[in-house]
Amino acid sequence: MRKADLTKNHEKLDDTIDRYRSFIERIINAERVIKTIQEKRDLAESVLLRLCANWDSFVDEHLVDCVNVDPSKLKDFLGVPVPDHPDKDLCTALIFGDSYRNFASFGELKRFTKKLLPDESNPFLVVTRARAKKIDEVYTIRNYLSHYSARSKRALHRMYENTYKRTNFIEPGQFLLAYDAKCLWTYFDVFKDTSIKMNN
Repeated sequence: MRKADLTKNHEKLDDTIDRYRSFIERIINAERVIKTIQEKRDLAESVLLRLCANWDSFVDEHLVDCVNVDPSKLKDFLGVPVPDHPDKDLCTALIFGDSYRNFASFGELKRFTKKLLPDESNPFLVVTRARAKKIDEVYTIRNYLSHYSARSKRALHRMYENTYKRTNFIEPGQFLLAYDAKCLWTYFDVFKDTSIKMNN
Protein backbone atom coordinates (compact mmCIF):
# COMPACT_ATOMS: atom_id res chain seq x y z
CA MET A 1 0.00 0.00 0.00
CA ARG A 2 1.24 3.49 -0.87
CA LYS A 3 2.18 5.54 2.18
CA ALA A 4 1.49 9.22 2.71
CA ASP A 5 4.04 11.77 1.49
CA LEU A 6 4.67 13.91 4.57
CA THR A 7 6.59 16.54 2.60
CA LYS A 8 3.44 17.51 0.67
CA ASN A 9 1.79 18.64 3.91
CA HIS A 10 4.70 20.97 4.61
CA GLU A 11 4.76 22.35 1.07
CA LYS A 12 1.06 23.22 1.28
CA LEU A 13 1.44 24.92 4.68
CA ASP A 14 4.65 26.75 3.72
CA ASP A 15 3.08 28.09 0.51
CA THR A 16 0.06 29.32 2.46
CA ILE A 17 2.24 31.05 5.06
CA ASP A 18 4.27 32.75 2.32
CA ARG A 19 1.09 33.86 0.52
CA TYR A 20 -0.44 35.37 3.66
CA ARG A 21 2.83 37.04 4.60
CA SER A 22 3.09 38.66 1.16
CA PHE A 23 -0.56 39.73 1.40
CA ILE A 24 -0.18 41.36 4.82
CA GLU A 25 3.06 43.09 3.77
CA ARG A 26 1.15 44.73 0.90
CA ILE A 27 -1.65 45.70 3.30
CA ILE A 28 0.71 47.35 5.76
CA ASN A 29 2.31 49.36 2.97
CA ALA A 30 -0.97 50.21 1.21
CA GLU A 31 -2.01 53.86 1.11
CA ARG A 32 -4.86 54.00 -1.38
CA VAL A 33 -7.49 51.28 -0.92
CA ILE A 34 -6.64 50.43 2.68
CA LYS A 35 -6.02 53.85 4.12
CA THR A 36 -6.65 53.76 7.85
CA ILE A 37 -4.61 52.02 10.51
CA GLN A 38 -7.81 50.45 11.85
CA GLU A 39 -8.49 48.78 8.49
CA LYS A 40 -4.94 47.43 8.51
CA ARG A 41 -5.39 46.15 12.07
CA ASP A 42 -8.65 44.44 11.11
CA LEU A 43 -6.96 42.72 8.19
CA ALA A 44 -3.97 41.67 10.31
CA GLU A 45 -6.39 40.02 12.76
CA SER A 46 -8.21 38.29 9.90
CA VAL A 47 -4.98 36.95 8.42
CA LEU A 48 -3.93 35.65 11.85
CA LEU A 49 -7.23 33.74 12.13
CA ARG A 50 -6.68 32.18 8.70
CA LEU A 51 -3.09 31.32 9.58
CA CYS A 52 -4.34 29.42 12.64
CA ALA A 53 -7.01 27.63 10.62
CA ASN A 54 -4.37 26.48 8.11
CA TRP A 55 -2.08 25.35 10.94
CA ASP A 56 -4.95 23.35 12.48
CA SER A 57 -5.64 21.69 9.13
CA PHE A 58 -1.93 20.92 8.70
CA VAL A 59 -1.68 19.37 12.18
CA ASP A 60 -4.69 17.11 11.59
CA GLU A 61 -3.54 15.99 8.16
CA HIS A 62 0.07 15.55 9.21
CA LEU A 63 -0.85 13.51 12.28
CA VAL A 64 -2.97 11.18 10.13
CA ASP A 65 -0.19 10.85 7.55
CA CYS A 66 2.43 10.14 10.23
CA VAL A 67 0.26 7.35 11.64
CA ASN A 68 -0.29 6.07 8.10
CA VAL A 69 3.49 5.89 7.61
CA ASP A 70 4.15 4.26 11.00
CA PRO A 71 1.02 2.73 12.62
CA SER A 72 3.05 0.54 15.00
CA LYS A 73 1.87 2.30 18.16
CA LEU A 74 -1.76 2.77 17.13
CA LYS A 75 -2.93 -0.66 18.35
CA ASP A 76 -1.51 0.08 21.82
CA PHE A 77 -3.32 3.42 21.90
CA LEU A 78 -6.65 1.94 20.82
CA GLY A 79 -6.34 -1.42 22.57
CA VAL A 80 -7.71 -3.20 19.50
CA PRO A 81 -6.11 -4.91 16.49
CA VAL A 82 -5.13 -2.56 13.67
CA PRO A 83 -4.04 -3.61 10.15
CA ASP A 84 -0.30 -3.41 9.50
CA HIS A 85 -0.96 -0.96 6.65
CA PRO A 86 -4.10 1.08 7.44
CA ASP A 87 -5.12 3.51 4.71
CA LYS A 88 -5.48 7.24 5.43
CA ASP A 89 -9.27 7.08 5.77
CA LEU A 90 -9.00 4.40 8.43
CA CYS A 91 -6.25 6.35 10.23
CA THR A 92 -8.47 9.44 10.23
CA ALA A 93 -11.42 7.48 11.59
CA LEU A 94 -9.32 5.80 14.28
CA ILE A 95 -7.66 9.02 15.46
CA PHE A 96 -10.50 11.50 15.20
CA GLY A 97 -13.62 9.32 15.03
CA ASP A 98 -16.63 11.53 14.64
CA SER A 99 -15.37 14.28 16.94
CA TYR A 100 -13.14 17.33 16.70
CA ARG A 101 -9.93 17.24 18.72
CA ASN A 102 -9.01 20.59 20.19
CA PHE A 103 -5.56 20.92 21.74
CA ALA A 104 -5.35 23.60 24.44
CA SER A 105 -1.60 24.00 23.93
CA PHE A 106 1.26 22.69 21.86
CA GLY A 107 2.36 20.67 24.88
CA GLU A 108 -1.01 18.91 24.89
CA LEU A 109 -0.61 18.18 21.17
CA LYS A 110 2.85 16.69 21.81
CA ARG A 111 1.52 14.50 24.62
CA PHE A 112 -1.26 13.23 22.34
CA THR A 113 1.14 12.45 19.48
CA LYS A 114 3.39 10.48 21.85
CA LYS A 115 0.46 8.11 22.44
CA LEU A 116 0.07 7.51 18.69
CA LEU A 117 3.60 7.62 17.30
CA PRO A 118 6.95 6.10 18.22
CA ASP A 119 9.41 8.87 19.13
CA GLU A 120 11.56 8.20 16.06
CA SER A 121 8.51 8.70 13.80
CA ASN A 122 7.10 11.73 15.61
CA PRO A 123 8.03 15.05 13.97
CA PHE A 124 6.02 16.99 16.56
CA LEU A 125 8.66 16.16 19.20
CA VAL A 126 11.35 18.21 17.43
CA VAL A 127 9.44 21.45 18.09
CA THR A 128 11.32 23.35 20.77
CA ARG A 129 9.68 24.73 23.88
CA ALA A 130 10.37 28.29 22.66
CA ARG A 131 8.60 27.68 19.34
CA ALA A 132 5.72 25.92 21.07
CA LYS A 133 5.35 28.91 23.41
CA LYS A 134 5.10 31.31 20.46
CA ILE A 135 2.48 29.11 18.77
CA ASP A 136 0.53 29.09 22.05
CA GLU A 137 0.72 32.91 22.05
CA VAL A 138 -0.85 33.00 18.60
CA TYR A 139 -3.65 30.76 19.83
CA THR A 140 -4.27 32.98 22.83
CA ILE A 141 -4.86 35.81 20.37
CA ARG A 142 -6.92 33.55 18.10
CA ASN A 143 -9.16 32.49 20.99
CA TYR A 144 -9.92 36.10 21.85
CA LEU A 145 -10.61 37.04 18.22
CA SER A 146 -12.87 34.02 17.81
CA HIS A 147 -15.44 34.99 20.44
CA TYR A 148 -14.35 38.06 22.47
CA SER A 149 -15.30 36.33 25.73
CA ALA A 150 -14.27 37.75 29.09
CA ARG A 151 -12.22 34.63 29.77
CA SER A 152 -10.28 34.82 26.49
CA LYS A 153 -9.68 38.53 27.09
CA ARG A 154 -8.22 37.80 30.53
CA ALA A 155 -5.96 35.12 29.04
CA LEU A 156 -4.75 37.51 26.35
CA HIS A 157 -4.15 40.25 28.92
CA ARG A 158 -2.11 37.80 31.03
CA MET A 159 -0.06 36.91 27.96
CA TYR A 160 0.63 40.62 27.33
CA GLU A 161 1.70 41.08 30.95
CA ASN A 162 3.78 37.92 31.37
CA THR A 163 5.52 37.90 28.00
CA TYR A 164 5.67 41.56 26.99
CA LYS A 165 5.38 43.37 30.36
CA ARG A 166 2.43 45.31 28.97
CA THR A 167 -0.02 46.19 31.72
CA ASN A 168 -2.74 47.75 29.59
CA PHE A 169 -4.98 45.73 27.31
CA ILE A 170 -4.90 46.55 23.60
CA GLU A 171 -6.76 44.92 20.77
CA PRO A 172 -4.79 42.26 18.84
CA GLY A 173 -4.58 44.28 15.62
CA GLN A 174 -2.80 47.10 17.42
CA PHE A 175 -0.50 44.62 19.16
CA LEU A 176 0.31 42.76 15.93
CA LEU A 177 1.22 45.90 13.97
CA ALA A 178 3.13 47.71 16.74
CA TYR A 179 6.83 48.39 16.21
CA ASP A 180 6.72 47.75 12.46
CA ALA A 181 4.65 44.57 12.96
CA LYS A 182 7.48 42.87 14.87
CA CYS A 183 5.22 40.35 16.63
CA LEU A 184 3.24 39.57 13.50
CA TRP A 185 6.43 38.74 11.57
CA THR A 186 7.66 36.67 14.51
CA TYR A 187 4.45 34.63 14.38
CA PHE A 188 4.76 34.05 10.64
CA ASP A 189 8.37 32.99 11.15
CA VAL A 190 7.56 30.58 13.97
CA PHE A 191 5.00 28.68 11.88
CA LYS A 192 7.34 28.53 8.87
CA ASP A 193 10.39 27.57 10.96
CA THR A 194 8.39 24.91 12.80
CA SER A 195 7.27 23.36 9.54
CA ILE A 196 10.84 23.36 8.20
CA LYS A 197 12.18 21.77 11.40
CA MET A 198 9.46 19.10 11.39
CA ASN A 199 10.20 18.29 7.74
CA ASN A 200 13.93 17.64 8.29
